[in-house]
Amino acid sequence: MRRLLKPGLAAATLMAVLAACVTPITPKPPPSRSTFEGFDLVSYLPEHPKGIVYLFHGTGGSADFATKVDTVDVLNRFVADGYGYVSTSSTERTGNKRWLQSEPSLRTNQDLARLTRLQQHLVDTTGVTTSIPLVGIGMSNGARFVTLWGQAWKDAGFPVKAVWASAGRIAAPVATLTVPTIFSTSANDFTVPPGQIVTDYARTTNAGTPTRFFNSKETVLTAPRFQRIPGIDQNEANQIVAVLKNTGVWNADGQRVVPDIQLAVAQAMTAQLPASVTAERLGNDVVNEVARVLAVHQFTSEFGADALNFVNAQL
Repeated sequence: MRRLLKPGLAAATLMAVLAACVTPITPKPPPSRSTFEGFDLVSYLPEHPKGIVYLFHGTGGSADFATKVDTVDVLNRFVADGYGYVSTSSTERTGNKRWLQSEPSLRTNQDLARLTRLQQHLVDTTGVTTSIPLVGIGMSNGARFVTLWGQAWKDAGFPVKAVWASAGRIAAPVATLTVPTIFSTSANDFTVPPGQIVTDYARTTNAGTPTRFFNSKETVLTAPRFQRIPGIDQNEANQIVAVLKNTGVWNADGQRVVPDIQLAVAQAMTAQLPASVTAERLGNDVVNEVARVLAVHQFTSEFGADALNFVNAQL
């Protein structure tokens, strides 16, 4: 008679198998680093791109938004389908380091003006043409800006086919968003609450614009989540999970037990990460993964395949 594993042992065995199968998320191929008008560029431009994805970071971010684990996960899908991408930094490099999303003019908005010159530079120096489809992906402040960029560029005759606004609202100057748009949020986001995103999604859908809506749910805390980060092995991932559970936010099964989400986030941030996972090397990536586990304010790649399908449907 065949012996069956106990449920707890079966779950543990399954998690061990999954952990052993996790592959770190790395860019394929690696991006190029350069500058344009003194601002960093992180890009990948194939000889004959199917389209170009412009990336817009959130408050305090930079062109390195393109190198974050979940951004890379999304970009790998687009690159495999023939797209290139370009990521640069907002003009404001002091203070909040934010995109200017209150001025729709391609001339007087310093971000829109520089991006317009960047697009012309790509046309002049690479395989990008004036007719190649353009797509925008933005997070938080970058989400507001991507709606402004997408609408302003479309109105000016640029071939903007779709934008993805993650964890951010439509920019105030955009009365009606006619660019096909993906809206995404996270269930526990208290920075930009999901209800606000739902309102913008409904407003755009009711205007007759093609839309999609995605809502990221909270997940159980597990080690494979952290093995997605290049440079973190299975042993380190297990250590990370252990110290996070020691904060009291999660129980032994990785389920959150602190009811208040803001308190849970604050408490989780007290975790003492392993010495090998320093803030300079990997700590920020770990913090981002914790945010995704808790379904708070963070970009997530879980909708990457659906996003690519939506974009391709607009071409």
